[in-house]
Amino acid sequence: MFGKELHTPQKLNLEKIIISIESVIATLAYSGGIFLSIFATASLVPTMLEKGQIELILSKPISRSQILFGRFVGAQAIMFFNVVYLIGGSWLILSMKTGFWYFPYLYAILMVMVAFAAIYALMTFVGVTTRSTGVSIMMAYAVLFFSPLLAQKDRIYAFLSHKIYYYLLEGLYQILPKTFELGEMNQALVMGKAFGGWTPLWSSCLAAFFIYLFANYIFVRKNF
Repeated sequence: MFGKELHTPQKLNLEKIIISIESVIATLAYSGGIFLSIFATASLVPTMLEKGQIELILSKPISRSQILFGRFVGAQAIMFFNVVYLIGGSWLILSMKTGFWYFPYLYAILMVMVAFAAIYALMTFVGVTTRSTGVSIMMAYAVLFFSPLLAQKDRIYAFLSHKIYYYLLEGLYQILPKTFELGEMNQALVMGKAFGGWTPLWSSCLAAFFIYLFANYIFVRKNF
């Protein structure tokens, strides 16, 4: 009426259904995508450091920093193509079929990529220091397992008997990727709901940046 689009109950219900479907896909892409990508990319750094392989790689006219960064970018590219295929593809199909173009759904691509990049920075550090694919995988899954517990650190503090445990818990919370909070942000952004701020996002990015720099520092100075 008067140039404005009418929102019938049927259309509003359809939009709610589409948002709910996209929210479920975004959650599955976040949790399942990261879980599977850890397996797919965990060996990139450790296999590079295997005897015979690393000597061949270092013989090429490429700096060590470029070599490690190439592995990191390669892992991100694998994740990016998969998440764009799933999120972007499902968004296009649902939007074209229903005529409802819900752009906040695409936030899921950003959130999945940030969370995985933060985890993979830690995996890169573990891979450089241990040269073990298994240890890298275990560390990544440990982060996913303990992240919900660390997110409740304020409640846990009340049960701590010594100040040293407080500093240990706080240190782990600040250093490790905040995958649980990022997952909650992912769902809130897709659903169009309010959330507690962007701190988990930028703090995870900052921690990942310094962890990667430390991994690069070790790799550049490591004797092979």
